[in-house]
Amino acid sequence: MIKVLDKTFGILEAIVRATPHPMGPMALAEALNLNRATCSRILKMLLDSGYIVQVSRQAGYAAGPRILTLSNMAMFQAALLEKAIPVIDRTAEAVRDSVLISRIYAGERYVLYHRNCNPERRIRLAAPSFQDIYETATGVLEMAYRSPEEQLAYYDAVPRRHDILPEFRKRGNVHPLLVKIREEGMFHSRKTDQGVFAFPVFSNRHFLASLGCSIPICKDTPEHVKTIKRIVGGAGAEISASLSTIDSIG
Repeated sequence: MIKVLDKTFGILEAIVRATPHPMGPMALAEALNLNRATCSRILKMLLDSGYIVQVSRQAGYAAGPRILTLSNMAMFQAALLEKAIPVIDRTAEAVRDSVLISRIYAGERYVLYHRNCNPERRIRLAAPSFQDIYETATGVLEMAYRSPEEQLAYYDAVPRRHDILPEFRKRGNVHPLLVKIREEGMFHSRKTDQGVFAFPVFSNRHFLASLGCSIPICKDTPEHVKTIKRIVGGAGAEISASLSTIDSIG
């Protein structure tokens, strides 16, 4: 598996470096000392995934829309996180719990940054992205700023219905609840072991990302919920105020 990944990334990196000039299969196989059949098989996989495009059969391949989009996302997120990270760090320390910022892209929720200041909780993010949109407060909040068609399309794509947050177990509840969440400007739900919150981050009134917080279920009391809304909601507003020059994507 590692050797296949090395070959795949080697081909992809060679094509990206050469872009906008295309590279053909023969040139790639020779440059990377690869078997031509192996090279062709990997090229087809990258082409089908959108990482590369075929300029022509004679010319070869160049970087595709997925690579270019990921590059744009990286630059955009760097600007977003430059503003957000100091606020998130300070907010996590203030609530003594877990705070993160996330965005949804291509059906997955990407955690851009996370800080946990509760020494009694071990929170390990095992991957950079998750297919858990309707299982998380930040995922649900972002859905509130999507079209009704997107809301249901994402809902119907959920692989495990039993993991959905309790408010969204019925499909008919999806749109009315998301309208209410957007009107209220935040979302709070109680899972089995924790209370989860999400607040929007805007730039020029355009939705950018979800600022989330989770606390142990024993701390999910009416008084502490007010504290979380004040502190974390205030952090979302602070980040939004600092992002007036960053435009939304996606």
